[in-house]
Amino acid sequence: MRSFSFSRAARPSRIFAATLLWGLATAMPLQAGQYQLMAGQANAVAVAARVENGETVCNLEISVEGQAVFEREVKAPYFEARIAITPLDTESVSVTWRGKFKRVNTVVVNACPTQGQAQFTVVSNNAHLRAIWSGVLSQMPASQAECVRGVLQSEGVQYEWFDLSDKQVSPHDWRINRAVTQCEAFLLQPKAWGEKDPKGFACVLAGGLKTQCEGYYTAIVNGKSQPISKEQAIARQLYMQAWSTGVRESAAGKEARQRQVQAVQTQRANEAAAQIMAEKAAQARAAQRVKEAQEAEIRERNAKIDAELAQKIQEIRRKEQERLDKRNWLRKKLETWRDGKPPEADSEAKPEEAPVKKASEATAKEVKPPEAKPPEAKPAEAKPAQAKPPEANPAETKPAEAKPAEAKPAEAKASPT
Repeated sequence: MRSFSFSRAARPSRIFAATLLWGLATAMPLQAGQYQLMAGQANAVAVAARVENGETVCNLEISVEGQAVFEREVKAPYFEARIAITPLDTESVSVTWRGKFKRVNTVVVNACPTQGQAQFTVVSNNAHLRAIWSGVLSQMPASQAECVRGVLQSEGVQYEWFDLSDKQVSPHDWRINRAVTQCEAFLLQPKAWGEKDPKGFACVLAGGLKTQCEGYYTAIVNGKSQPISKEQAIARQLYMQAWSTGVRESAAGKEARQRQVQAVQTQRANEAAAQIMAEKAAQARAAQRVKEAQEAEIRERNAKIDAELAQKIQEIRRKEQERLDKRNWLRKKLETWRDGKPPEADSEAKPEEAPVKKASEATAKEVKPPEAKPPEAKPAEAKPAQAKPPEANPAETKPAEAKPAEAKPAEAKASPT
């Protein structure tokens, strides 16, 4: 059976407070103290029965000074009962408890084989206690202090109302000591991320990709390794359960890496598209140059053909003109001879005699003028290239044709013959 002493706790001296702080900071088991109560408001505190006869459930009768007696069933392993106390105008409140047999219908609950008592100091504020606890936690590393705060809150320990200088034994003494020792052990456990900030640090994945990683906690649950929160890992540490750590790519790092990969892929796609466009443009330019060369060749060939055709047409026209000129000259000559004009009179206007040699001889046989002798007509001398008669102009040749007076004597002389 636990025994408690009823004595009002005086404020600790500086030496005693320093001793308590050093004891908590070094994780030494201590008789921690007791809660203080705030006057005029409801305060939740815990009382515990020391049960050593193997009971798992038993019944307590609890008496609070200034309140009616009530009962609570308590269970193993801690046999704790949380009660509410609202102190009025008083300096302290006394609480006592003892085991009491209980029957509910046919269900029987044995009395807890124990009894005890506790004394709670009533105060108007807890500024002094907050200062003490602030000093205790400040002597710890920041991570350990954070862990201790979280554990005490999760265990229902209102540490800012807990007087470390009180000589009494409280049900929460061991909880406070366990929070300090197990948080220290939790922090000393090697982590997969080492000394880096588990919230985010640079890392390299298996494929060599650089990204941002984060640390996480894991535990075997239902035969499988599953991620758990830091608070869950600390809770497993408190109850001596296994846990471990790992490193994985963070969501922000994965998103940034995917954006980077997407940007690289987009850049490569743009470069490939630009290369394809450049190749198409080069092919188009090459095809255009080939087309222009072919068109230039066709134009040159057509120009050459046109030039040759124009030259041939010009040559044909020239020859036709020469033919017409010769025909006109011959016609004029024949008309002249038909009218009786001697050949000498028209010798100067003869452009060439070779084409009309046969016609002159035929006319000479009929007329037979003495002067018109074949030897005088030299076809070799009359070259068309050297002597080009002017184009036949009927207006210019008419005066030569109208000379009957000069042609009559010749005709008269030829008549007797």
